Amino acid sequence: MIMLLRLSAGLAGWAMAFCLIYALHGMGCAAGWDTLRTSGFSVHQAVLLAAWALSLAATLAIALWLRRYRATALDRAAAALGWVGFAATLITFAPIAIVPACT
Repeated sequence: MIMLLRLSAGLAGWAMAFCLIYALHGMGCAAGWDTLRTSGFSVHQAVLLAAWALSLAATLAIALWLRRYRATALDRAAAALGWVGFAATLITFAPIAIVPACT
């Protein structure tokens, strides 16, 4: 059971980030956050960037935590999947956080 949690932790972190960022994107578009400005960014973009940074920190923490387990092949696979979750968070949310599009 514990190994299954370790194996899925990195991708579960990415999935939670996916839900958070896209929910905030929809809420921001519906509430008109893209029309409000603060420090050169729209409020919408600032919220998405903050959520992305929080998600990156969380998935990096998961990857670093999983890295300390190296005893078996499954432990090494869990560590690799932790890094996959971090990389997926970094790559897949860059467009939505950097260039939000509300139509």
